[in-house]
Amino acid sequence: MDRGKSRCNNCKMLYHINMAEEKQILDMEEKNVFAALCYVGVLVLVPILVRKDDPFVNWHIRQGLVVLGVLIVSLLASAWIEVVGNVLFLVVMIVDIIALVQALMGKSWKIPLLGTLASKFRI
Repeated sequence: MDRGKSRCNNCKMLYHINMAEEKQILDMEEKNVFAALCYVGVLVLVPILVRKDDPFVNWHIRQGLVVLGVLIVSLLASAWIEVVGNVLFLVVMIVDIIALVQALMGKSWKIPLLGTLASKFRI
């Protein structure tokens, strides 16, 4: 078969694959996955080590580190004031999941308050 051509799995029709577009799409998907890893606790270290030079991933690294810090603070707070710490933890976890989904969709969602804090430091 010719390079850059493939067959449809359903109808077996031959079609052309633009390799440059294919690489661009795969690179974009890879960026989204690395950005999403920033919101999965200590897995934020993976994008820091691999893709911190990419502006999109770097934004999510900074925001993910702030979210991780707030989660740790909320866990410590729950040791002293159980209800407040648990509520804060739940709210931050919900925001964390929303940010993860936004990153997978290729969006740079700025988390209210935390996003502003994240934009103040550099990695």
